[in-house]
Amino acid sequence: MGSVVRKIAACALLACAACAGPDASTSAKTPSSGLHWDEERPRFRPVEYAVTTAVAPFSIGAYFAFPDQAQPHWVGGIVFDDAARDALRVRSPDGLRAVWTLADGTGVLLVALSVGLDSVVVPLLRGSSDVAWQLLMMDAESFTLSSLLAITLYDTVGRARPYYQDCQRNDGSVPSIECQGSSTASFPSGHINEAFTAAGLSCAHHLFGHVYGNRIADDVACGRDLALATTEGMLRVLGDRHYVSDVIIGGSLGFAFGFAMPVLLHYVKWARRGPISWYPAPMVGPDRAGLVLGGSF
Repeated sequence: MGSVVRKIAACALLACAACAGPDASTSAKTPSSGLHWDEERPRFRPVEYAVTTAVAPFSIGAYFAFPDQAQPHWVGGIVFDDAARDALRVRSPDGLRAVWTLADGTGVLLVALSVGLDSVVVPLLRGSSDVAWQLLMMDAESFTLSSLLAITLYDTVGRARPYYQDCQRNDGSVPSIECQGSSTASFPSGHINEAFTAAGLSCAHHLFGHVYGNRIADDVACGRDLALATTEGMLRVLGDRHYVSDVIIGGSLGFAFGFAMPVLLHYVKWARRGPISWYPAPMVGPDRAGLVLGGSF
């Protein structure tokens, strides 16, 4: 599975975070001191511990306990799905195996980098177990909620995978290895939901939390993980496991949970908003003079 998050989705999430009032100076520069949690930002709350702990078993249970639909509720592509599939899918058995392996490896690498390295190892190496814990809890919360939603959706929607009709015809139009395993868990892409959850968390932590302590390095890490998530999305389409629309929706949902949730809950400095103040200032022009009213809010 896999999908590229469309620019409009990312821009909307960034705009939402900006409207909520993140501290511009914190986003624009990296603190010179060692890694530490900015106490003006909310820590992981008791209610979040409770929700994450309560929901996690349901996310795991939904994956293992609820089988995919025996018969699909939705068959076929929409909009550009079929054209993209015809143009992009790999057709040889060996090629499919290689693409599936690369997709799985990319997903594992992405989580290892974004969670294992950047949320745990780097903060510990920089001397802050406190930051490591905060990041790890945010990761757990986002993955728990995004996974539950994605699993519930693809179990409920029951969209047939792209190869379903070809396998039903049994006319040799797809390799037989494609016709094995689940065939009704296509929408949205669960793997790409997870991939963009990881990439969103990485961007939130690096752009707002300055995990590496260097703005360029933090920007590169965000781009790295977005590139890995996008690559996995493309590989899922090449491997004929998902339609493009599956990965677009899966990726958009994942990025919303991975980026918007921690930004709005933990990186926005809600408490810093002070009272609105107004002040007059002189205005002089070629043909006029007077006062202009200014303010800060």
